[in-house]
Amino acid sequence: MSQGIPKISEFPCDDRYWRVDWFGAIERNPNVPSEPFLQIVISPLIQNESIDSTAKHLASTHVTNYDDQTVIKIGVGQLPFISIGSIWLNGQCQAAKAGQTKLLHNLHITEHTAQSIPGNHKVEDKNLIPYESYRTGKGFMANLIAIEHDKDPFGILVPVMELIRFYYAVSTDMAHIVFSGDLKHQPQIVLNTKKCGFDEGERRCILHLRQHLSDEDGWVIGRALSCKEAWEGFTLPHDTIMKHSLNTKFLHPQSAFPFSGSSNLKVRGKFIPAKDEISKNGWRYLVLAIEHCTAPFPFEHLTADRDNNNNQGEGENEINGGDKKPAFPKPKHKTSNADKPFQSQNEPNKNKTNEHVLLPTDRFGAIMGKKVDRPKKDQCRYISALRYAPKEDEPKQLGTGQGDSGDLKTGRGHAKPIRTRRQALPASFETFEEAIQLLTQVEGVKARLRPIEEAIEFIPLTKPADKRQWSYLDSNSYCRRQVIIADIHYQNRWYTLIEFEMRNKENRSVALVNAENFEYCSNQRMNNLLHQLAIKKGIWLNIPSIPNITIKTMKHTWSTPLDFKSSIFDRL
Repeated sequence: MSQGIPKISEFPCDDRYWRVDWFGAIERNPNVPSEPFLQIVISPLIQNESIDSTAKHLASTHVTNYDDQTVIKIGVGQLPFISIGSIWLNGQCQAAKAGQTKLLHNLHITEHTAQSIPGNHKVEDKNLIPYESYRTGKGFMANLIAIEHDKDPFGILVPVMELIRFYYAVSTDMAHIVFSGDLKHQPQIVLNTKKCGFDEGERRCILHLRQHLSDEDGWVIGRALSCKEAWEGFTLPHDTIMKHSLNTKFLHPQSAFPFSGSSNLKVRGKFIPAKDEISKNGWRYLVLAIEHCTAPFPFEHLTADRDNNNNQGEGENEINGGDKKPAFPKPKHKTSNADKPFQSQNEPNKNKTNEHVLLPTDRFGAIMGKKVDRPKKDQCRYISALRYAPKEDEPKQLGTGQGDSGDLKTGRGHAKPIRTRRQALPASFETFEEAIQLLTQVEGVKARLRPIEEAIEFIPLTKPADKRQWSYLDSNSYCRRQVIIADIHYQNRWYTLIEFEMRNKENRSVALVNAENFEYCSNQRMNNLLHQLAIKKGIWLNIPSIPNITIKTMKHTWSTPLDFKSSIFDRL
């Protein structure tokens, strides 16, 4: 399981690894009328025993069996759980991801530099995405956003559905709003428009959200209401679906970036060859997933109130609990352990417990460290009146539809993001980097920092995301422990050096790891090792013996990077 993502029943359970190749069309779900299907194009990996040796090349066309490529359908509310390039085994998302992480600096997004094109777009009568470079599936016309880069109007290609997933459908509730068009056509379902506004002086967006929406949803809604580009990107998916719904069963939405101007993007993707004469360097970049964006928001601060707000009053005239009105009598919300599978064949029972699966995220750099303000009040006139489902009535599976009163075995589930705070690099990491640079100067030694990937960027979580745990540097702010890894090649042998971020007064060791045959250790293997480390709270020596892996530890006793370098070399 990767970062608490639950099992999804629609993926094959055949002991094979399956790669998500592409997002397909939107279509109606006759079994769950409240939530349309999203098609997911998947294909099995050829080398099924282990993905370690293929981890570097998981985006290649040669690692999957294209003859077995197939399509599964999931409810659009499960879109936050899925990304192109993710790897699944028996319905569980794995740590490994296809594609290499890349930072796209100073990417300029305007109506002149970004254009919407179909997925099968051709340039000079040649496929923009060559068949031999990446296979999105036969007949799949899902739209792309082409961004001008290096004077090539098609220099960077982003799937439109990925744009929707990253910027707009950040949670199950937001996915429903995006594809239902409620923000534009039925805004009263989303917020009380009479109590919303914008304070120019403070650059503050003021929202009055409906009870079911989270603060993180508020940032996305506020952006859409405050910026014409964000409004267009938010409302286009539903509008384009409605425009073509009478003509075709399979609908491919359009969208747009929620800003205009420059931004830095952290993405996962691959280079593909350009077969035409437009590209000057002969290559284009296909984005599989966006992971972080630094573009500014149209406001600096966000205030979010709710209907029947039952937050405690701060005035002297606070009302006694017995005199308060029930605030929102609805089924209990609880945080899920992600141990129940999600499915899209049955409408969930709306009277069951509403379970939230928390997903750590730091996608928007502009709001890092910012909190949503709540308006102060003299009195609280409401008290919570939640209904609790009996234990014997616990649902066995979850769905992301809006729900009815039918199936008693299926409960409602929601993907809900929680924003994690990213620290500046610790001082020890700077020493680590300098020591690696010094090591490269030693004859016969090659050393480099391993590129940041999702599987190895942080210590993996061992509990649900809302629980206190060692994997967090600070559980109160959900601040993750960062990891730095270096690969060292010496005398035809590969070694891996690992350090992680420590709390004040913690004293943990740096580890030098090698496989028994001294082969390169993949990110998947590193993720498994870091997970074991998290269980043992950072004590390498307490990790049970791992077959074919040797771990040597070094205490932080060096005073300079040169001493650290010498300590590393002595152990090679």
